[in-house]
Amino acid sequence: MIKPTLLALALAAVLPHAAAQSSVQFYGAIDAGLRYQTNVDEAGNSLLSMGSGNYYSNRLGFRALEDLGGGLSARVLLESGFVSKTGALDNTKNVLFNRTAAVGLGGKWGYVDLGRQYTIGFRTELFLDPFNHHYTGLVPLSSGAGTTLPAAAVAAGLSASSSSGTRFNNDIQYSGTFGGLTVRAEYAPREVEGDARKGTARAAGFSYTGGTLLAAGAYTRKQTPAGFENEAHIVGGGAKLQNVTVKAGLSRERQDGAAGVAYRNMTAFGGVSYLINPFVEITGALYRSRYAAGNNSGTRTLSLLGASYTLSTRTNLYAEIDVNSYRGALLPASKQTRQHGVSAGVMHRF
Repeated sequence: MIKPTLLALALAAVLPHAAAQSSVQFYGAIDAGLRYQTNVDEAGNSLLSMGSGNYYSNRLGFRALEDLGGGLSARVLLESGFVSKTGALDNTKNVLFNRTAAVGLGGKWGYVDLGRQYTIGFRTELFLDPFNHHYTGLVPLSSGAGTTLPAAAVAAGLSASSSSGTRFNNDIQYSGTFGGLTVRAEYAPREVEGDARKGTARAAGFSYTGGTLLAAGAYTRKQTPAGFENEAHIVGGGAKLQNVTVKAGLSRERQDGAAGVAYRNMTAFGGVSYLINPFVEITGALYRSRYAAGNNSGTRTLSLLGASYTLSTRTNLYAEIDVNSYRGALLPASKQTRQHGVSAGVMHRF
C-alpha cells in the first residue's frame, strides 16, 4: 500500500496547481457628507445636499490572487460603484461591475489583464493629480466632472477629462514595474464587424518615481464608432521633499468630426500637498480647462483647497472649499459664470 504522504507528493508533482497558493479579498469604501454650492440654477439659488463619494468614490469589490508556481500568478479584480445616500448603483445602465471587471496573468515581467479597466490615460492623470483623484465629482481630470462641453463636442466623442476616457471595455492592458519605472500599453477593440479599426483604442504610457522626482506621460489614439480619429496626450511631473509634494501636468485631447471640424479640450493643473503631521494633510490645487472648436471657445478654472484628518488607517474626516469660474462655451447649464462650494464628511475603507 502506498503511504498517504508519498501519494500526496506524487500528486503534487503531476498536478502543480494542487500546491498553488491563493487568496480572495472582499473590500470597499463608503463616503458620505454634506455639500453646499451657490448659483446652481439661472435664478442664482444655492443648494445644500448630502454628498456621495465626495472625497473618495464609493465601491465594493473582490480581489483574488493565485500563485501558479514558476513565478506565474493569476489575478482578478471585480469592482462596483454605489451611491451612499440611496444605496443604488452609481451608473444609469445598471452595470454591476461598472468600475472594473478584469482577469490577468503575470510575473516578474509584468501583468497582462483583460476586461473592463481604467485606461492608461486615467492612470497617468491619477499619478500626476495633486489630489490623487480625491474629489472626483469636482476635479475635471478623472471624468471631466464639472465641465459641461457643448452638445456637438460630446456627440462627436470628445471627453471632458482631456484623457480620451476613464475606462475601456474589451481592454487588453500590459503593465510592468522595474525599479522606479512603470510602463503600460493597451489595446481595446470595439468589435465592429468588417472593420477592425472603428472604435478601437491604443495607448502607451509610463510613470517614474526616483528619489525626489516624479514624472509621467501617456499617448492615446482611438477611433469613434463612426470612424473619426481621437488623440490624447498627457505629460507632467513633480517632486517630493520630506512632507511636501508638488505636482503639475497637462492633458490635451483632439476629436475629429464631420465636415472637417476638430474639437479640442485641454486641462492644465498643478498643486501642492503638505503633510503637517501623520494625521493632518492639506492640499491646494488649480485646474484650468480650455475648449475650442473653430471660433467657439470657453474656459473653466477650478481652485480647490482641501484638508484630511486621519482617525485610523481606515477612517478619515475631510473638508474642502472650491471656486469655479466659467467663460464662453464652457458655461454650465445654470448659465452662471461663478460658483462657490463647500464639502465635509467622513470616509471609511474596509
